[in-house]
Amino acid sequence: MLLPALVAFVTGAAIAPSLPVPETKAVVAAPSTKYEGMDAIAIPLLSFNSDLGVGYGVVGGMYIYGEGHTPYQHGLAAQVFFTNRGIQNHYIRYDGPQLLGPVRVEARFEYKREFRSPFYGAGNHSSPEFTGDVNDARYNYGKGSPSMFLRLRARPLGEDHPLQVYGGYSWRYTQVSPFEQSMLAELHPVGIEGGPTGQLLGGVLWDTRNSETDPTSGGAEEIAIRVSGHPTGSRYQYAGLALSERRYFQLGSRFVFAQRVSVDMLFGEVPFFEWSTTGGVLFTEGLGGMSSLRGIERNRFAGNFKVFSNSELRFHALEARIFGQPMKLGLVAFMDLGRVWHPGVTDGPWHQWHPGLGGGLRMSRRAAVVRVDYATSTENGGQRLYMNFGHMF
Repeated sequence: MLLPALVAFVTGAAIAPSLPVPETKAVVAAPSTKYEGMDAIAIPLLSFNSDLGVGYGVVGGMYIYGEGHTPYQHGLAAQVFFTNRGIQNHYIRYDGPQLLGPVRVEARFEYKREFRSPFYGAGNHSSPEFTGDVNDARYNYGKGSPSMFLRLRARPLGEDHPLQVYGGYSWRYTQVSPFEQSMLAELHPVGIEGGPTGQLLGGVLWDTRNSETDPTSGGAEEIAIRVSGHPTGSRYQYAGLALSERRYFQLGSRFVFAQRVSVDMLFGEVPFFEWSTTGGVLFTEGLGGMSSLRGIERNRFAGNFKVFSNSELRFHALEARIFGQPMKLGLVAFMDLGRVWHPGVTDGPWHQWHPGLGGGLRMSRRAAVVRVDYATSTENGGQRLYMNFGHMF
């Protein structure tokens, strides 16, 4: 189902993750470093996962080179993407690695539309009567959200130093359309009116990974904050703190153990559509879905306080040449765990966590990684399939 993009992937028009967005993360990767001129390419997209259905669209990228700028002076990308479940995700992205001297500038304009966005209520035991039918109107609502994003990133102690700092601003206008007799209409939480949410963002990252896209050693520790209020252009006043640890261990010549632990806390007048988001450089939805707990329905458990763990054993099976291009083929076994807490609801004992188990395939070429994961869970006997680009973390 990824055939058109895979053709580009194996013939030289490599694809790699974009700035983090939920679920759809493919953009055209920059080619090898040049010093002048321009490259541009557009690639059709065809993907599938059990939460979003069959996705189709096109993604394109343009890279402008200049002396003294690596890997390029300006990068532009655009995407038009639809799924057969009524989801749209369109964006324009800009990346200037040295636009302001040592400061990297990243910007994004995006429009997302979901005719059926999941909502199961808040807490670790939300909607216990849910039987697994993700199309049930009781557990969905309509949502539209145009947004913009600007971030500045820098390495204040030098390009080879692991310390990174960043700051930025994001703004989104969320349109909420509850269905009659839905869980959302029944609970009527903060945020049901929709409206703007502007956020000031900031964070510190200590990055010792030997590769940003396919690491085998080192790690990345991050502390991130986000603040929303009337001065930031937000209808709601709240703040968030995110802590993340990613660590990679080389086990012999063919095995890598990868571990991520994330904690996200929200305080104040938090709109319900923020319960399933996390802060930091690597955006994550959940809990539930291909970026947090595989095998569990997307955003199945949400709340102000979220904790989740992802463990992967990655096996480098072999290297081969496909259509004349060097490729790495591998396997992965994984276990995901997570739970949430939310004020005013019963969340159960601390040790009640939601598990997801599974395995998958990996195919990589330079910075680009294709992943296919199959996952199962004890939650409603769930079995789910995910196909996308880039490692989960």
